[in-house]
Amino acid sequence: MNRLKGEGDMPGLTSFILHLASSSMNKYDEIRSIMEGHNIDLRIANIKGEEIQTFSVLKVAERAAETIAQNFQSPLIVEDTGLYVHSLYGFPASYASFVYGTLGPGGILKLLEGREDMTAEFHSAIVYAEGGKILKRFVGISEGKISKEIRGSQGFGFDPIFIPEGSERTFAEMTRTEKNLISHRSKSSKILAEWISGRRAL
Repeated sequence: MNRLKGEGDMPGLTSFILHLASSSMNKYDEIRSIMEGHNIDLRIANIKGEEIQTFSVLKVAERAAETIAQNFQSPLIVEDTGLYVHSLYGFPASYASFVYGTLGPGGILKLLEGREDMTAEFHSAIVYAEGGKILKRFVGISEGKISKEIRGSQGFGFDPIFIPEGSERTFAEMTRTEKNLISHRSKSSKILAEWISGRRAL
């Protein structure tokens, strides 16, 4: 397999340039902090691919990456995140961003009133494309539960109501460094970074 490189690339010196197709600076900052430790220069590209309606965040990311890669030859990733609440039959799933803008975290708490099962999962799917086609897919999952109230001011999205397994705090009550040790997005990002590093070493 050919080694990924750019003009003038020298082992151990030149960063690998990777683009994140997104308009979310919060998402960019979290993924970038992971990439920095692997000598990967993550840059944001405010472009959007085709969005499909499905519960699967992986399928959403795949379709977006396919359509973007047709006109973007440089290495790029698309990341999509979904919140899956078990007693709501997986809702809001990949529609988390839309539901956040319409119902917000408080709306999810209202839907869960009177329910005993508060367990949930956060899924992060990253799709890597290069040369006009998809090469690899990565998925990270954080298991946990929904808090009974909105807590914390850090993070973004549904972070104020999600308590990861093994913690008593929501993601929004953690620093970015703490969240990046256990979050779904950090898990998919770390696997991606290790894969890129492995390819570069060939």
